[in-house]
Amino acid sequence: MRIALLGSIALFLLQTFSTAEPSNEKPNILFIFTDDQDARLNSIDYMPNLKKHMINQGTTYKNHYATIAVCCPSRVSLLRGQYAHNTNITDVSPPYGGYTRFSKLGLGDSTLPVWLQQAGYNTSYIGKLMNEYSVNNFNNPTPKGFHYQDQLVDPYTYVYNKAVFSKNGEPPVYYKGKYQTDVIHAKAVKALKSHRNTETPFFLWVAPMAPHGQFIIQDNGGMKTEPPVPAARHAHLFKDVKIARTPNFNPERPTKTASFWKDYSQLNDTLVEQFDEIHRNRLRALQAVDEMVGSLFDELEHQGKLDNTYVIYSADNGYHIGQHRAYPGKCGNIEEDINVPFIVRGPGIPKGEISDIVSAHHDIAPTLLALAKGSNYVPDWVDGGVIPLTHDLRKHPKPVAQESFAVEFWTDSAMSEFYTNVDVNGPNIYKTVRVISKDYNYMYSVWCTGEHEFYDLKKDPYETTNEFDHIDSQLANRLDALLLVLKTCRSETCRDPWRIIHPDDPSVKTLADALHRKFDKHYTQFKQVTFAECLPFFSVTNEQPTVGQHFITNGTANSNPKTPIHNSSKSTDVIQKLLQSSILQPSTSFQRRDDQELAEIVRLHKLVPGPDTDAVVGLNVLPDDFEKDAQPVPQELVDNQIDWVKHGFYTSFGN
Repeated sequence: MRIALLGSIALFLLQTFSTAEPSNEKPNILFIFTDDQDARLNSIDYMPNLKKHMINQGTTYKNHYATIAVCCPSRVSLLRGQYAHNTNITDVSPPYGGYTRFSKLGLGDSTLPVWLQQAGYNTSYIGKLMNEYSVNNFNNPTPKGFHYQDQLVDPYTYVYNKAVFSKNGEPPVYYKGKYQTDVIHAKAVKALKSHRNTETPFFLWVAPMAPHGQFIIQDNGGMKTEPPVPAARHAHLFKDVKIARTPNFNPERPTKTASFWKDYSQLNDTLVEQFDEIHRNRLRALQAVDEMVGSLFDELEHQGKLDNTYVIYSADNGYHIGQHRAYPGKCGNIEEDINVPFIVRGPGIPKGEISDIVSAHHDIAPTLLALAKGSNYVPDWVDGGVIPLTHDLRKHPKPVAQESFAVEFWTDSAMSEFYTNVDVNGPNIYKTVRVISKDYNYMYSVWCTGEHEFYDLKKDPYETTNEFDHIDSQLANRLDALLLVLKTCRSETCRDPWRIIHPDDPSVKTLADALHRKFDKHYTQFKQVTFAECLPFFSVTNEQPTVGQHFITNGTANSNPKTPIHNSSKSTDVIQKLLQSSILQPSTSFQRRDDQELAEIVRLHKLVPGPDTDAVVGLNVLPDDFEKDAQPVPQELVDNQIDWVKHGFYTSFGN
């Protein structure tokens, strides 16, 4: 009986952990990164390979978030390990975002792949990098940090049945009649096969565009978006699937009360049916991604490298369809938009577990460098910390923030996708703080309009009731102070904001610590977060107060003069040591080119031919010799320096 019990314990331990702990050998890293994939609408439930290889064999981190819920700024935050208020990439296109701004600011000189190269890794990237990387600037400059890269280029990035890529900064090529995700699939497997006989550790980042919506230039030159297009072999699937009818799906009364959200009307039955079909097409488009997941794991197993490879699955932001009555899109501070998939498998990662650890996209880069035993290559200005994925990483000197992070956004309107007649007005400019622990789960927001939101997600997980008017004042002033620091935090102050709020008391590490009544008078001194006006870009002077000017007076509100709350030399020393200036000037206006005839734009776009019929694209996964079908993009298209942004790309839709 005792032998049997010991055997059962041993079996349990084998099933629980992939290995005891990582070896001293540097591990490989495979990063699969989708576009607009939800964590809250159950899309992962329809991906059997992801479930088999990742969820069952790894850990799902349910509290992982994007701190800005839109593609380009989120991707730059991940690349740099920074909040958007520090990258100053805050939009999807110029003048406040896009590849041109990324390059002009020199942000590509120091990023996750650059640091991994310094740590001795062979680095590769396949798929979508960021908005505005196009047929015209693919080598101006070529993205840095990759030994091999094969990236989607605009204006075809968001077209499923026109697969156009630039490899290593070479002139773009297209694959006529090929399904874009299948080409990424084939390129990723080929890249992985190139490591069969090498000992150098690799970092392979694979970024399919699915399940993002599709962009179409119409014959009249106008732009429109459409739901994602599945491969032909998947178009018949999920005919009866519907969006989960959660309490926040198309509610009878408004559940979001700030800015444009409060103006959404309840959806009629026709719209709900259309939204369900959009949801189905998102699931269908993800099937080709799931097939790729299976192939990549087959190749890792073939190479015998699976036990020394970390595989990470995530997405740049989440997605909403009908929640809070909203039309399809992202860009909000709601859980559907900011909570994203984050699943990890590898040495020392528990199998089949769900973790409550709180983390965000700016934590991924320092975490991967820690796994790669290259933390010394991570610059001091990085905001993120190391997520304790393994037992060893729990002891890292720069841990992830314990329970809090900020969410931010700057655009002058809602960006609904697929529908152009949505009659809602108001800016989408806000600062949000999320605080998550086993005892509490809060969302607190300040909008540029002066409106506030407070949701207690412990008792109201679907954010159906804004309780700001009834929030306890003791809790409100702590959340205000926390938001005050995080909205412009930098480096260590992002990981431990309480050191700024309580510079004389390093024992305060959490909201629970701060809620002690002995600090009540301390918090009466803090100014509240406000916006001077609704600006569609980040400006420190517009978003007040700033740290250093965050007290109502220069005096102390403490009744005991022997224990001053602030303005002590110790406080000043602590703040000066921890806080570096993050003041960034507003972007200069982007010099747009003169208008060109819309007919000429359409003609140039059509120089890359589409398939003979969309109905047959993606009937089969591509063969190994798929590259023989690559054809050069016509030189005329490359030479014409078209400002695709001016002609509708990105600006009207939240990609």
